[in-house]
Amino acid sequence: MMEMPKLRLPAALALILALLALASAPASAKSNRKVSYSYEQIWPTAVRFLRVDEGLKILEKDADAGYVLFELSDEGKRFQGSMELVRGQDESTGETVDIIVQISDRPSYMEVSILDRMLKKIRSELGEPKEAPKQAPKKAPKTPPAEKGEGQADDAPAPDPAQER
Repeated sequence: MMEMPKLRLPAALALILALLALASAPASAKSNRKVSYSYEQIWPTAVRFLRVDEGLKILEKDADAGYVLFELSDEGKRFQGSMELVRGQDESTGETVDIIVQISDRPSYMEVSILDRMLKKIRSELGEPKEAPKQAPKKAPKTPPAEKGEGQADDAPAPDPAQER
């Protein structure tokens, strides 16, 4: 009976080490946020945020294609990252932009943290997003008038066949 606890201890340590390794594994997913501003408003603000506010090295950028490649230094190592801006439309808010950030070999909380700080900067510089203009309700298509009986007025209701008996 004394040997059984000895077997459990190494198994428990192995399980704990495996869980710790999984918890600190870098994320491979992208993090994103949708904002209700125009692309033309977001692009310069986002690039300036990455370079000036975050101090990241911009490796490449293309406003027409909507991406920025950057380099992040963390724990004495360099990591490649990207930010994409994707134009969109929303019926309730009008023009939208999806901001997607990915940093290779880093946990996703770093991407989320960058996005949260970027959103704070966007709101401080651009204010709250404007609501989309209200669209007039669509009119129902006109239906052709039903055939009228002889001597029936244009606005008069059609005769009820049950009352004619």
